Amino acid sequence: TICPVARVCKVGRRGFLASSGMVGVLRTLLFLAPLAGVLGCGKGVCNDYGHEPRFDESSRPPSATVLGRATWTVLHTTAAYLPDTLNEVQAEKFGDVVRGVANIYPGDGRDLFMSILKESTIVDELKGVKTVKDAQLVVWKMHNMVSAAVHPSRAAFPASAGIPTSRFSLDAPAPFPLSSMDAITKQHILNGVTKRWVLTGGLEVDHLSKRDQLNLPPDRTMLGRAYWTYIHTSSVYLPHTPSVAQVESFKQLFDAIYEIFPCPVCRGHFRKFYHDEKLQKELGQMKSKHGIMLVCWKMHNVVSADGIHRGEWDTTKLFPHEAHLHTSSFVVPSDEDKGQMSLNPCPDKGNTTHTCLSSDDGFEVLSDIQGRWQIEGGIDQPLVDRSPEQCEPPGENQKILKMDVYVMAKCPWCAKSMEKIADTIKCDYSCEIDGETYEARLDFQLHMVGLNNGTYADPWLRAIHGPSELVGERLELCAREHYPREYQYMRFIRCMDKNVTTVPLEAPECAHKAGMDLDVLVACANLDGERLVAGSYGYASWMGIDITPTFVLNHKKKVLGLPKNFTDIVCQQLASTSTSLAEVSASSGGSGSAGWGSLSQGGQAEDLLVTGLAVGLMTLVVVGAALMVMR
Repeated sequence: TICPVARVCKVGRRGFLASSGMVGVLRTLLFLAPLAGVLGCGKGVCNDYGHEPRFDESSRPPSATVLGRATWTVLHTTAAYLPDTLNEVQAEKFGDVVRGVANIYPGDGRDLFMSILKESTIVDELKGVKTVKDAQLVVWKMHNMVSAAVHPSRAAFPASAGIPTSRFSLDAPAPFPLSSMDAITKQHILNGVTKRWVLTGGLEVDHLSKRDQLNLPPDRTMLGRAYWTYIHTSSVYLPHTPSVAQVESFKQLFDAIYEIFPCPVCRGHFRKFYHDEKLQKELGQMKSKHGIMLVCWKMHNVVSADGIHRGEWDTTKLFPHEAHLHTSSFVVPSDEDKGQMSLNPCPDKGNTTHTCLSSDDGFEVLSDIQGRWQIEGGIDQPLVDRSPEQCEPPGENQKILKMDVYVMAKCPWCAKSMEKIADTIKCDYSCEIDGETYEARLDFQLHMVGLNNGTYADPWLRAIHGPSELVGERLELCAREHYPREYQYMRFIRCMDKNVTTVPLEAPECAHKAGMDLDVLVACANLDGERLVAGSYGYASWMGIDITPTFVLNHKKKVLGLPKNFTDIVCQQLASTSTSLAEVSASSGGSGSAGWGSLSQGGQAEDLLVTGLAVGLMTLVVVGAALMVMR
């Protein structure tokens, strides 16, 4: 069954690997270049801040903002650390990195970047790159052109240069030709770009705000994360059969790391193994999306294994962590006795050895990669999933309890959990622990978990328990949409959950019992239901949810299933929080209901502490009778 004795339901991906949709799994990002203690390497990123800033405070699939920041870090930092004068190979590899974005960047961003690269002045300027300053200015101009298209009201960077944003518009006759700049303006821009992207070393960041930290010049750890974020995320959003140009762009990207990666020490380590015969053969054999994903995965683990083997990254683990992969399988050159892991498929459904990768293990790895890096429905979506206002704003000093629950409409353990908490879902929440009573205004949000093998704009939704579950989820989210006040929709869902095997057949009776107009629910399900479910699936995968029911309290306490002491867990969380409307307003710069809303949507990037069921290694029979291993 999909819902085993562990009393949770697991999202199964194995049957959908040929498509793009995967549900997120909390993973830990492996580093490309955290080489502690390496100093004095000449022109390059060789230092760490120590407590480095991060693009995202979790290991969830990157949002469009996170991926965009990572990609610009790759482009700006690569340009900034080029030699003063480029040779032909360096100029070629820099051009490959820039042009590759137009081939492999996911979603709408690829189309925009392609349009920019087709602009005649950009074509000539990119061809004319001969110095590091040329490279910096070309990337600077392209970044401002993207900003002008996406955020036309923002000032061009650097604001002190006073260049109107409209000068960078694609609609302009010739978007800001670099040749039009006088020497003073050019130097002013280069100073601003260098200050933003070139690490001078020795900076302390503990006293800086989060925003200031993100705007520090990248150190080698931030640079490594940026490159791997760009590489992996681009790979998981590829079409199942990539174009020749897309395949070539991935090969060129690894070639560019070999030639011009901004950390010289890291580049030196990469050069030791990059021309290994087996690695090069696998690079040359990339043709499909899955082939590219596996090569990128292996290359990342080879980089990690190299650091572990040198004794420098003793806390690093190979990905996926739960697979307990042995470092020796990824050390290149390989140990003659153990051998380097091969990506060649095993014949006759054989088991994985150092000479081949079994189909089962390959699918497991692909599932983990897509869970770590891909959002259901693609990267171009709002990533907001909340009901209209359910309660009056809290009083000025009233605490707020944020509770998100992730379910499936026909998951039996979700239904049992919702039944047990249903009476507590009300605007004025109270609980008692250790003789103390705690009260708060409850902000409860219901989310659905499933697969979207299409996009947010053009979804292809696949509910885990079949088509009838998808119909039920449309109706339940429509109830949330049209009957949010005082959590009226929970009465409808509670009724539907009495027998999940009959979902959605009980909808007419449940709507009547909950005081709802069935025609309103059906009309919404037909017109808006697909959009609501697609948004919920996307949000849940972005949050890294693949087990239901999952509860998240105040954006940081994660509870799998519904433990017997769930009320105590909630009460302890409420007792330990001091969040009130006044504090929310102060932190958000707003007041009243604006602060109430900002809390509801904020704090999503915090790392989650997991509590509840001991979900260990359990074998599940999921879609297509495929075996999945749960955490």
